Amino acid sequence: MRVGICLFGADGGKSGISRYILQLLAELARTRPGAELELVGFESERELFLPEGVSWSFIGYGDWLRHPVVNLVWHQIVLPVLCHLRGWDVVFIPSGNRRLPAWVPCPVVGTVHDFASLRVEGKYDGWRGFYIAKLLPALVRRLDRVITVSESSRADILDITGVAPSRVDVIPLGVDGSRYRRRSANPAALSKYGIRTPFVLYVSRIESPGKNHIRLIRAFDRVKVPHQLVIAGSDWTRAADVHAEADKARCREDIRFTGFVPDEDLAALYSAADAFVFPSLYEGFGLPILEAMASGIPVACSNTSSMPEVAGGAALLFDPYSQDQIESILAALLGDEKQRSRLVAAGSARATALRWSAVASRTWSVLEQATYRKSDAGELASRQAVDAQ
Repeated sequence: MRVGICLFGADGGKSGISRYILQLLAELARTRPGAELELVGFESERELFLPEGVSWSFIGYGDWLRHPVVNLVWHQIVLPVLCHLRGWDVVFIPSGNRRLPAWVPCPVVGTVHDFASLRVEGKYDGWRGFYIAKLLPALVRRLDRVITVSESSRADILDITGVAPSRVDVIPLGVDGSRYRRRSANPAALSKYGIRTPFVLYVSRIESPGKNHIRLIRAFDRVKVPHQLVIAGSDWTRAADVHAEADKARCREDIRFTGFVPDEDLAALYSAADAFVFPSLYEGFGLPILEAMASGIPVACSNTSSMPEVAGGAALLFDPYSQDQIESILAALLGDEKQRSRLVAAGSARATALRWSAVASRTWSVLEQATYRKSDAGELASRQAVDAQ
């Protein structure tokens, strides 16, 4: 099976979608290093996305293709030609809620993580909002198979696009247990970002209003604790509003913005934190919830969209639109030792249940299924039966 994988819309390794792609490719490299995979992306990101020790090829494009409109046109005109010339059996687009073609001459599988901009008012600008509301649903309906990351996102996809339920597969994300785990303190990593203990951690790109930093800052400003509030993530949409809110807080000296934190340092921040809070208004999944649980710290998160599903009963839940609830949860998360111990134990068990190996295996099965037309169903069933033996 020859698979073409389009890596556009991956944010250069600095978003949840990037983490999904990187972990999925790493796991496929471990389990299927000889598979006939061709990656298509920016030449400047070749080293980031192409794993070592594989026979896969990489088709690189210049950064001129980063403009969203140009990139979308490329998917409609160049991708179908490339698919034909390279002889792919299936195209996989792991950032399907950002870029999709209307047609290519082979089956297409796309991962649609969420429709966040339709659930959070003001999340994106007018053009992006128009694309997601008016064009993306029609493009999703043209996919042969749709992968999504939670039952919450699946419900949104069915509601917004009208795609047949039988074509939508839910494959929850995983956590890298070798990286995110309980570990000894790393003072050098904390010093690098100007962090002192104790601290509360929030990992998310700085985006307003969607990631809800402003309510968190206001709630933290009212909680009398000796902690820092550490906000780890790159500046994104309306990040200036978040920084302005922090600047006028009474506890502004206790609020620390780290900027983007690479994985090797992020693991140290998780394990050193006193607690993790995730007040996002809407998530397709919410991977930092699992990473914090795997790192052995108590977690509190929003009670909206996919987050209760991801937490699996192992986190305190709150209404992210209520500043008072966020304040109360912070106080409980930091002050109740019995509750903290319960959350740590439950979170560790929850994180252990979700691994990237399962994500890769199930994704490969969907790609295989997409390459078979209805007339080939018997052959597919036979092959899967042999694989199971």
